[in-house]
Amino acid sequence: MAGVPLIGSDCIGLREVLDHSPATMVPARNSQKLASAILTEMNKILDAPFSFKSISEKHSTQTKKVIDSFCLPVIDLSVQKDRKWELGTSSAWGGESAFQFVHNAIDWANRKKIAAIVTAPLAKESLQAAGHSFPGHTEMLSHYSNGARSVMMLAVDDLRATMVTLHVSLRQALESLTPELILEVMEITVSGLKNMGITDPILGIPGLNPHAGENRLFGDEEDIIIRPAMELARGKGIRCEGPFPPDTVFLEHRKGRFDAVVALYHDQALIPLKLFGFERAVNVTLGLPIIRTSPDHGTAFELAPQIAANPRSMIEAIKTAVKMANSSLFTADKVDS
Repeated sequence: MAGVPLIGSDCIGLREVLDHSPATMVPARNSQKLASAILTEMNKILDAPFSFKSISEKHSTQTKKVIDSFCLPVIDLSVQKDRKWELGTSSAWGGESAFQFVHNAIDWANRKKIAAIVTAPLAKESLQAAGHSFPGHTEMLSHYSNGARSVMMLAVDDLRATMVTLHVSLRQALESLTPELILEVMEITVSGLKNMGITDPILGIPGLNPHAGENRLFGDEEDIIIRPAMELARGKGIRCEGPFPPDTVFLEHRKGRFDAVVALYHDQALIPLKLFGFERAVNVTLGLPIIRTSPDHGTAFELAPQIAANPRSMIEAIKTAVKMANSSLFTADKVDS
């Protein structure tokens, strides 16, 4: 396995949306955990030139023997016998199928059968309609990886940000902020950056309020929550700067002042990064014993019947997973045969 990490994907097939053609998966030489019959049907709808080779779990590490780049190795889980799906729609059937694919991919990664997971967009409505209360992939990954504390990172080229709070209301996010929580995310961020090959990372920390509070004129959270967190981090050897005004912290990051921003809530990170490079953005889950990346866009049901969807973010997600598998603690050499 040295040199070509085996990347597992739930990306195409019984997922609710087919807004990525199978071509996006070829560069990673991955093993897809899908339903081959639906893949074949989508292949016809998209008029794509691909074929599929069914393989078993036992022979999953032999996918490098598939020489034809238009032939994709597929592990057919056949998780649901009765077909109850309609192209480009959300459904409980699709949500259950998506759940099963993700769950199996996590299991394989935890058992070191694969070096990383690349996931496609997940319709949270479908997932919850199927009876699964997870807000998204990140929470699923944490739950099925021994409850490991996970942190979402969004990366666009050399710009990166993690989030202290994620899929909660803004009110809940603000109420949950503590120095200890911020410190925990800073520690996970530093560890993740080191796994990406950044040996001595520097973190940029934004304020919560306009102008970072401006000497408490617009709020005191910078003094009572954020600065204490930074002092705790420095005591642990973490290099960090801030708190910066939230409206300029990413401009400083773009100048190369630090290696990542630790944002305090979801949109504080995602709005600027998506503006910088929506089509290139990659979601990386940090803090887990496994590697997981994904494109940073939604399911786009309206694009399911088309071949016009832009695969660039998916391609970047695959490249990032391969790079991390080759350079981090979770190397391809550790994948069991």
